[in-house]
Amino acid sequence: MQAWKRLDRRTVYERRPWLSVHVDRLELPDGKVVEEFHQIEIAPYALILAETVEGHLVMMEQYRHGVGGLCLSLPGGMIDPGETPEQAARRELLEETGYRAEGWRLVQSYVAMANMHGCTAHLFHAARAVPVAAPDSGDLEEARLVTLSRAEVRAAITAGRVPIANILMATGLWLAGF
Repeated sequence: MQAWKRLDRRTVYERRPWLSVHVDRLELPDGKVVEEFHQIEIAPYALILAETVEGHLVMMEQYRHGVGGLCLSLPGGMIDPGETPEQAARRELLEETGYRAEGWRLVQSYVAMANMHGCTAHLFHAARAVPVAAPDSGDLEEARLVTLSRAEVRAAITAGRVPIANILMATGLWLAGF
């Protein structure tokens, strides 16, 4: 397999650091030219699978405008310029949930929407998470913090309360035995 060759790129929308949309003109290995191939760049982010000392998962229930309703999700957010993914994960966990954790492990890094570029997302498992402060994310979203047992997480997924199709979240839950 050979890489595609970019002949030209137009940026049609840009709102850094969150989002950029590009239209590429490409030449495929067989010589065929694709006049418009859209690529979306989204800021990299960290997602945290925070497990309490009791083995419960720290999640947030919140309205997500893209979904148009309430859903359960893992804490996480954008990696700020100059931050490592783990620094961002630690910051986001504290800001969004008020929790800190002792044991940190990178589970995996993924490229979301690989054909369109999307973004790089980093999933961390944070063990022995304990509350140390009140949540203070400064985000637009209002969130209700919940801690769920493995059975409750499975029930929430089955009931459709986790409608966000996120490979990171699914992989993390699977790897942690949820």
